[in-house]
Amino acid sequence: MYLMYVDESGDTGREPGSSPAFVLAGLIAPSGKWTEIETAMVELRAELGAQFGLKASDELRGSTLMRKGPGDAARRVALIEAALKGISSIKSIRLLLTSVRKKNLPPETDVFRAGWSAQLGAFDAFLARSGGRGRHGGTQGFVVADRTQSMQLDKLVRALRRERPVKEAYGLFRRKTRIHNRPLQHVIELPQLQDSKRNLLIQAADLCAYAVFQSEKPAMAVKANKGQERFLKALEPAIIRTPEGDSRGIYIVENI
Repeated sequence: MYLMYVDESGDTGREPGSSPAFVLAGLIAPSGKWTEIETAMVELRAELGAQFGLKASDELRGSTLMRKGPGDAARRVALIEAALKGISSIKSIRLLLTSVRKKNLPPETDVFRAGWSAQLGAFDAFLARSGGRGRHGGTQGFVVADRTQSMQLDKLVRALRRERPVKEAYGLFRRKTRIHNRPLQHVIELPQLQDSKRNLLIQAADLCAYAVFQSEKPAMAVKANKGQERFLKALEPAIIRTPEGDSRGIYIVENI
């Protein structure tokens, strides 16, 4: 059994002024290692506090740390980088990263559905590979998400268990495409929604989502300190490389 803690960065809007990308980051933890991982996160939180002066009341949320964290911009970038390195160094943790780039999407595309369908599909494929082979192979997992995710997510998960259209390339040089139905088979239950203030693993997922979003549209202070490069490099050891991922391991959704 695996748990995937998910948080997002950016928004799902298409109107002027909306973010150029909608990002999801999933931190995957085997249930048998949960206590060990939770302990490691508590220790990491304490180390960051001692090294950077992070207050006990401060959440590990990327955008908040970059705006209000201790020290100047350079120190805040270093703090986030250290947190990401700490997360990716925890044994048994793996990351699934998705970015929906809105610019080239058809106007009718539901950004929320596109992003979550890709993220959940990648998790389902990971679960299928993680168990035995054959008809009854694979293992099971469920999702823990920030409470800001609405009931829209529950409805989507139910729908994706019936139908999840996926575009696949085939033929000579894979120039042709076709649509296959790949419903979720290994993701069980509806997502469990929790308050990120009380859950360090959701906060860790938020930091990872922030790192990916900064690679898409870096803030001025982040860019000035090359944070967009440093953040993703810090995550490299834990990123799951999927067939759909780019050279960095991020599943890019941009032309449905």
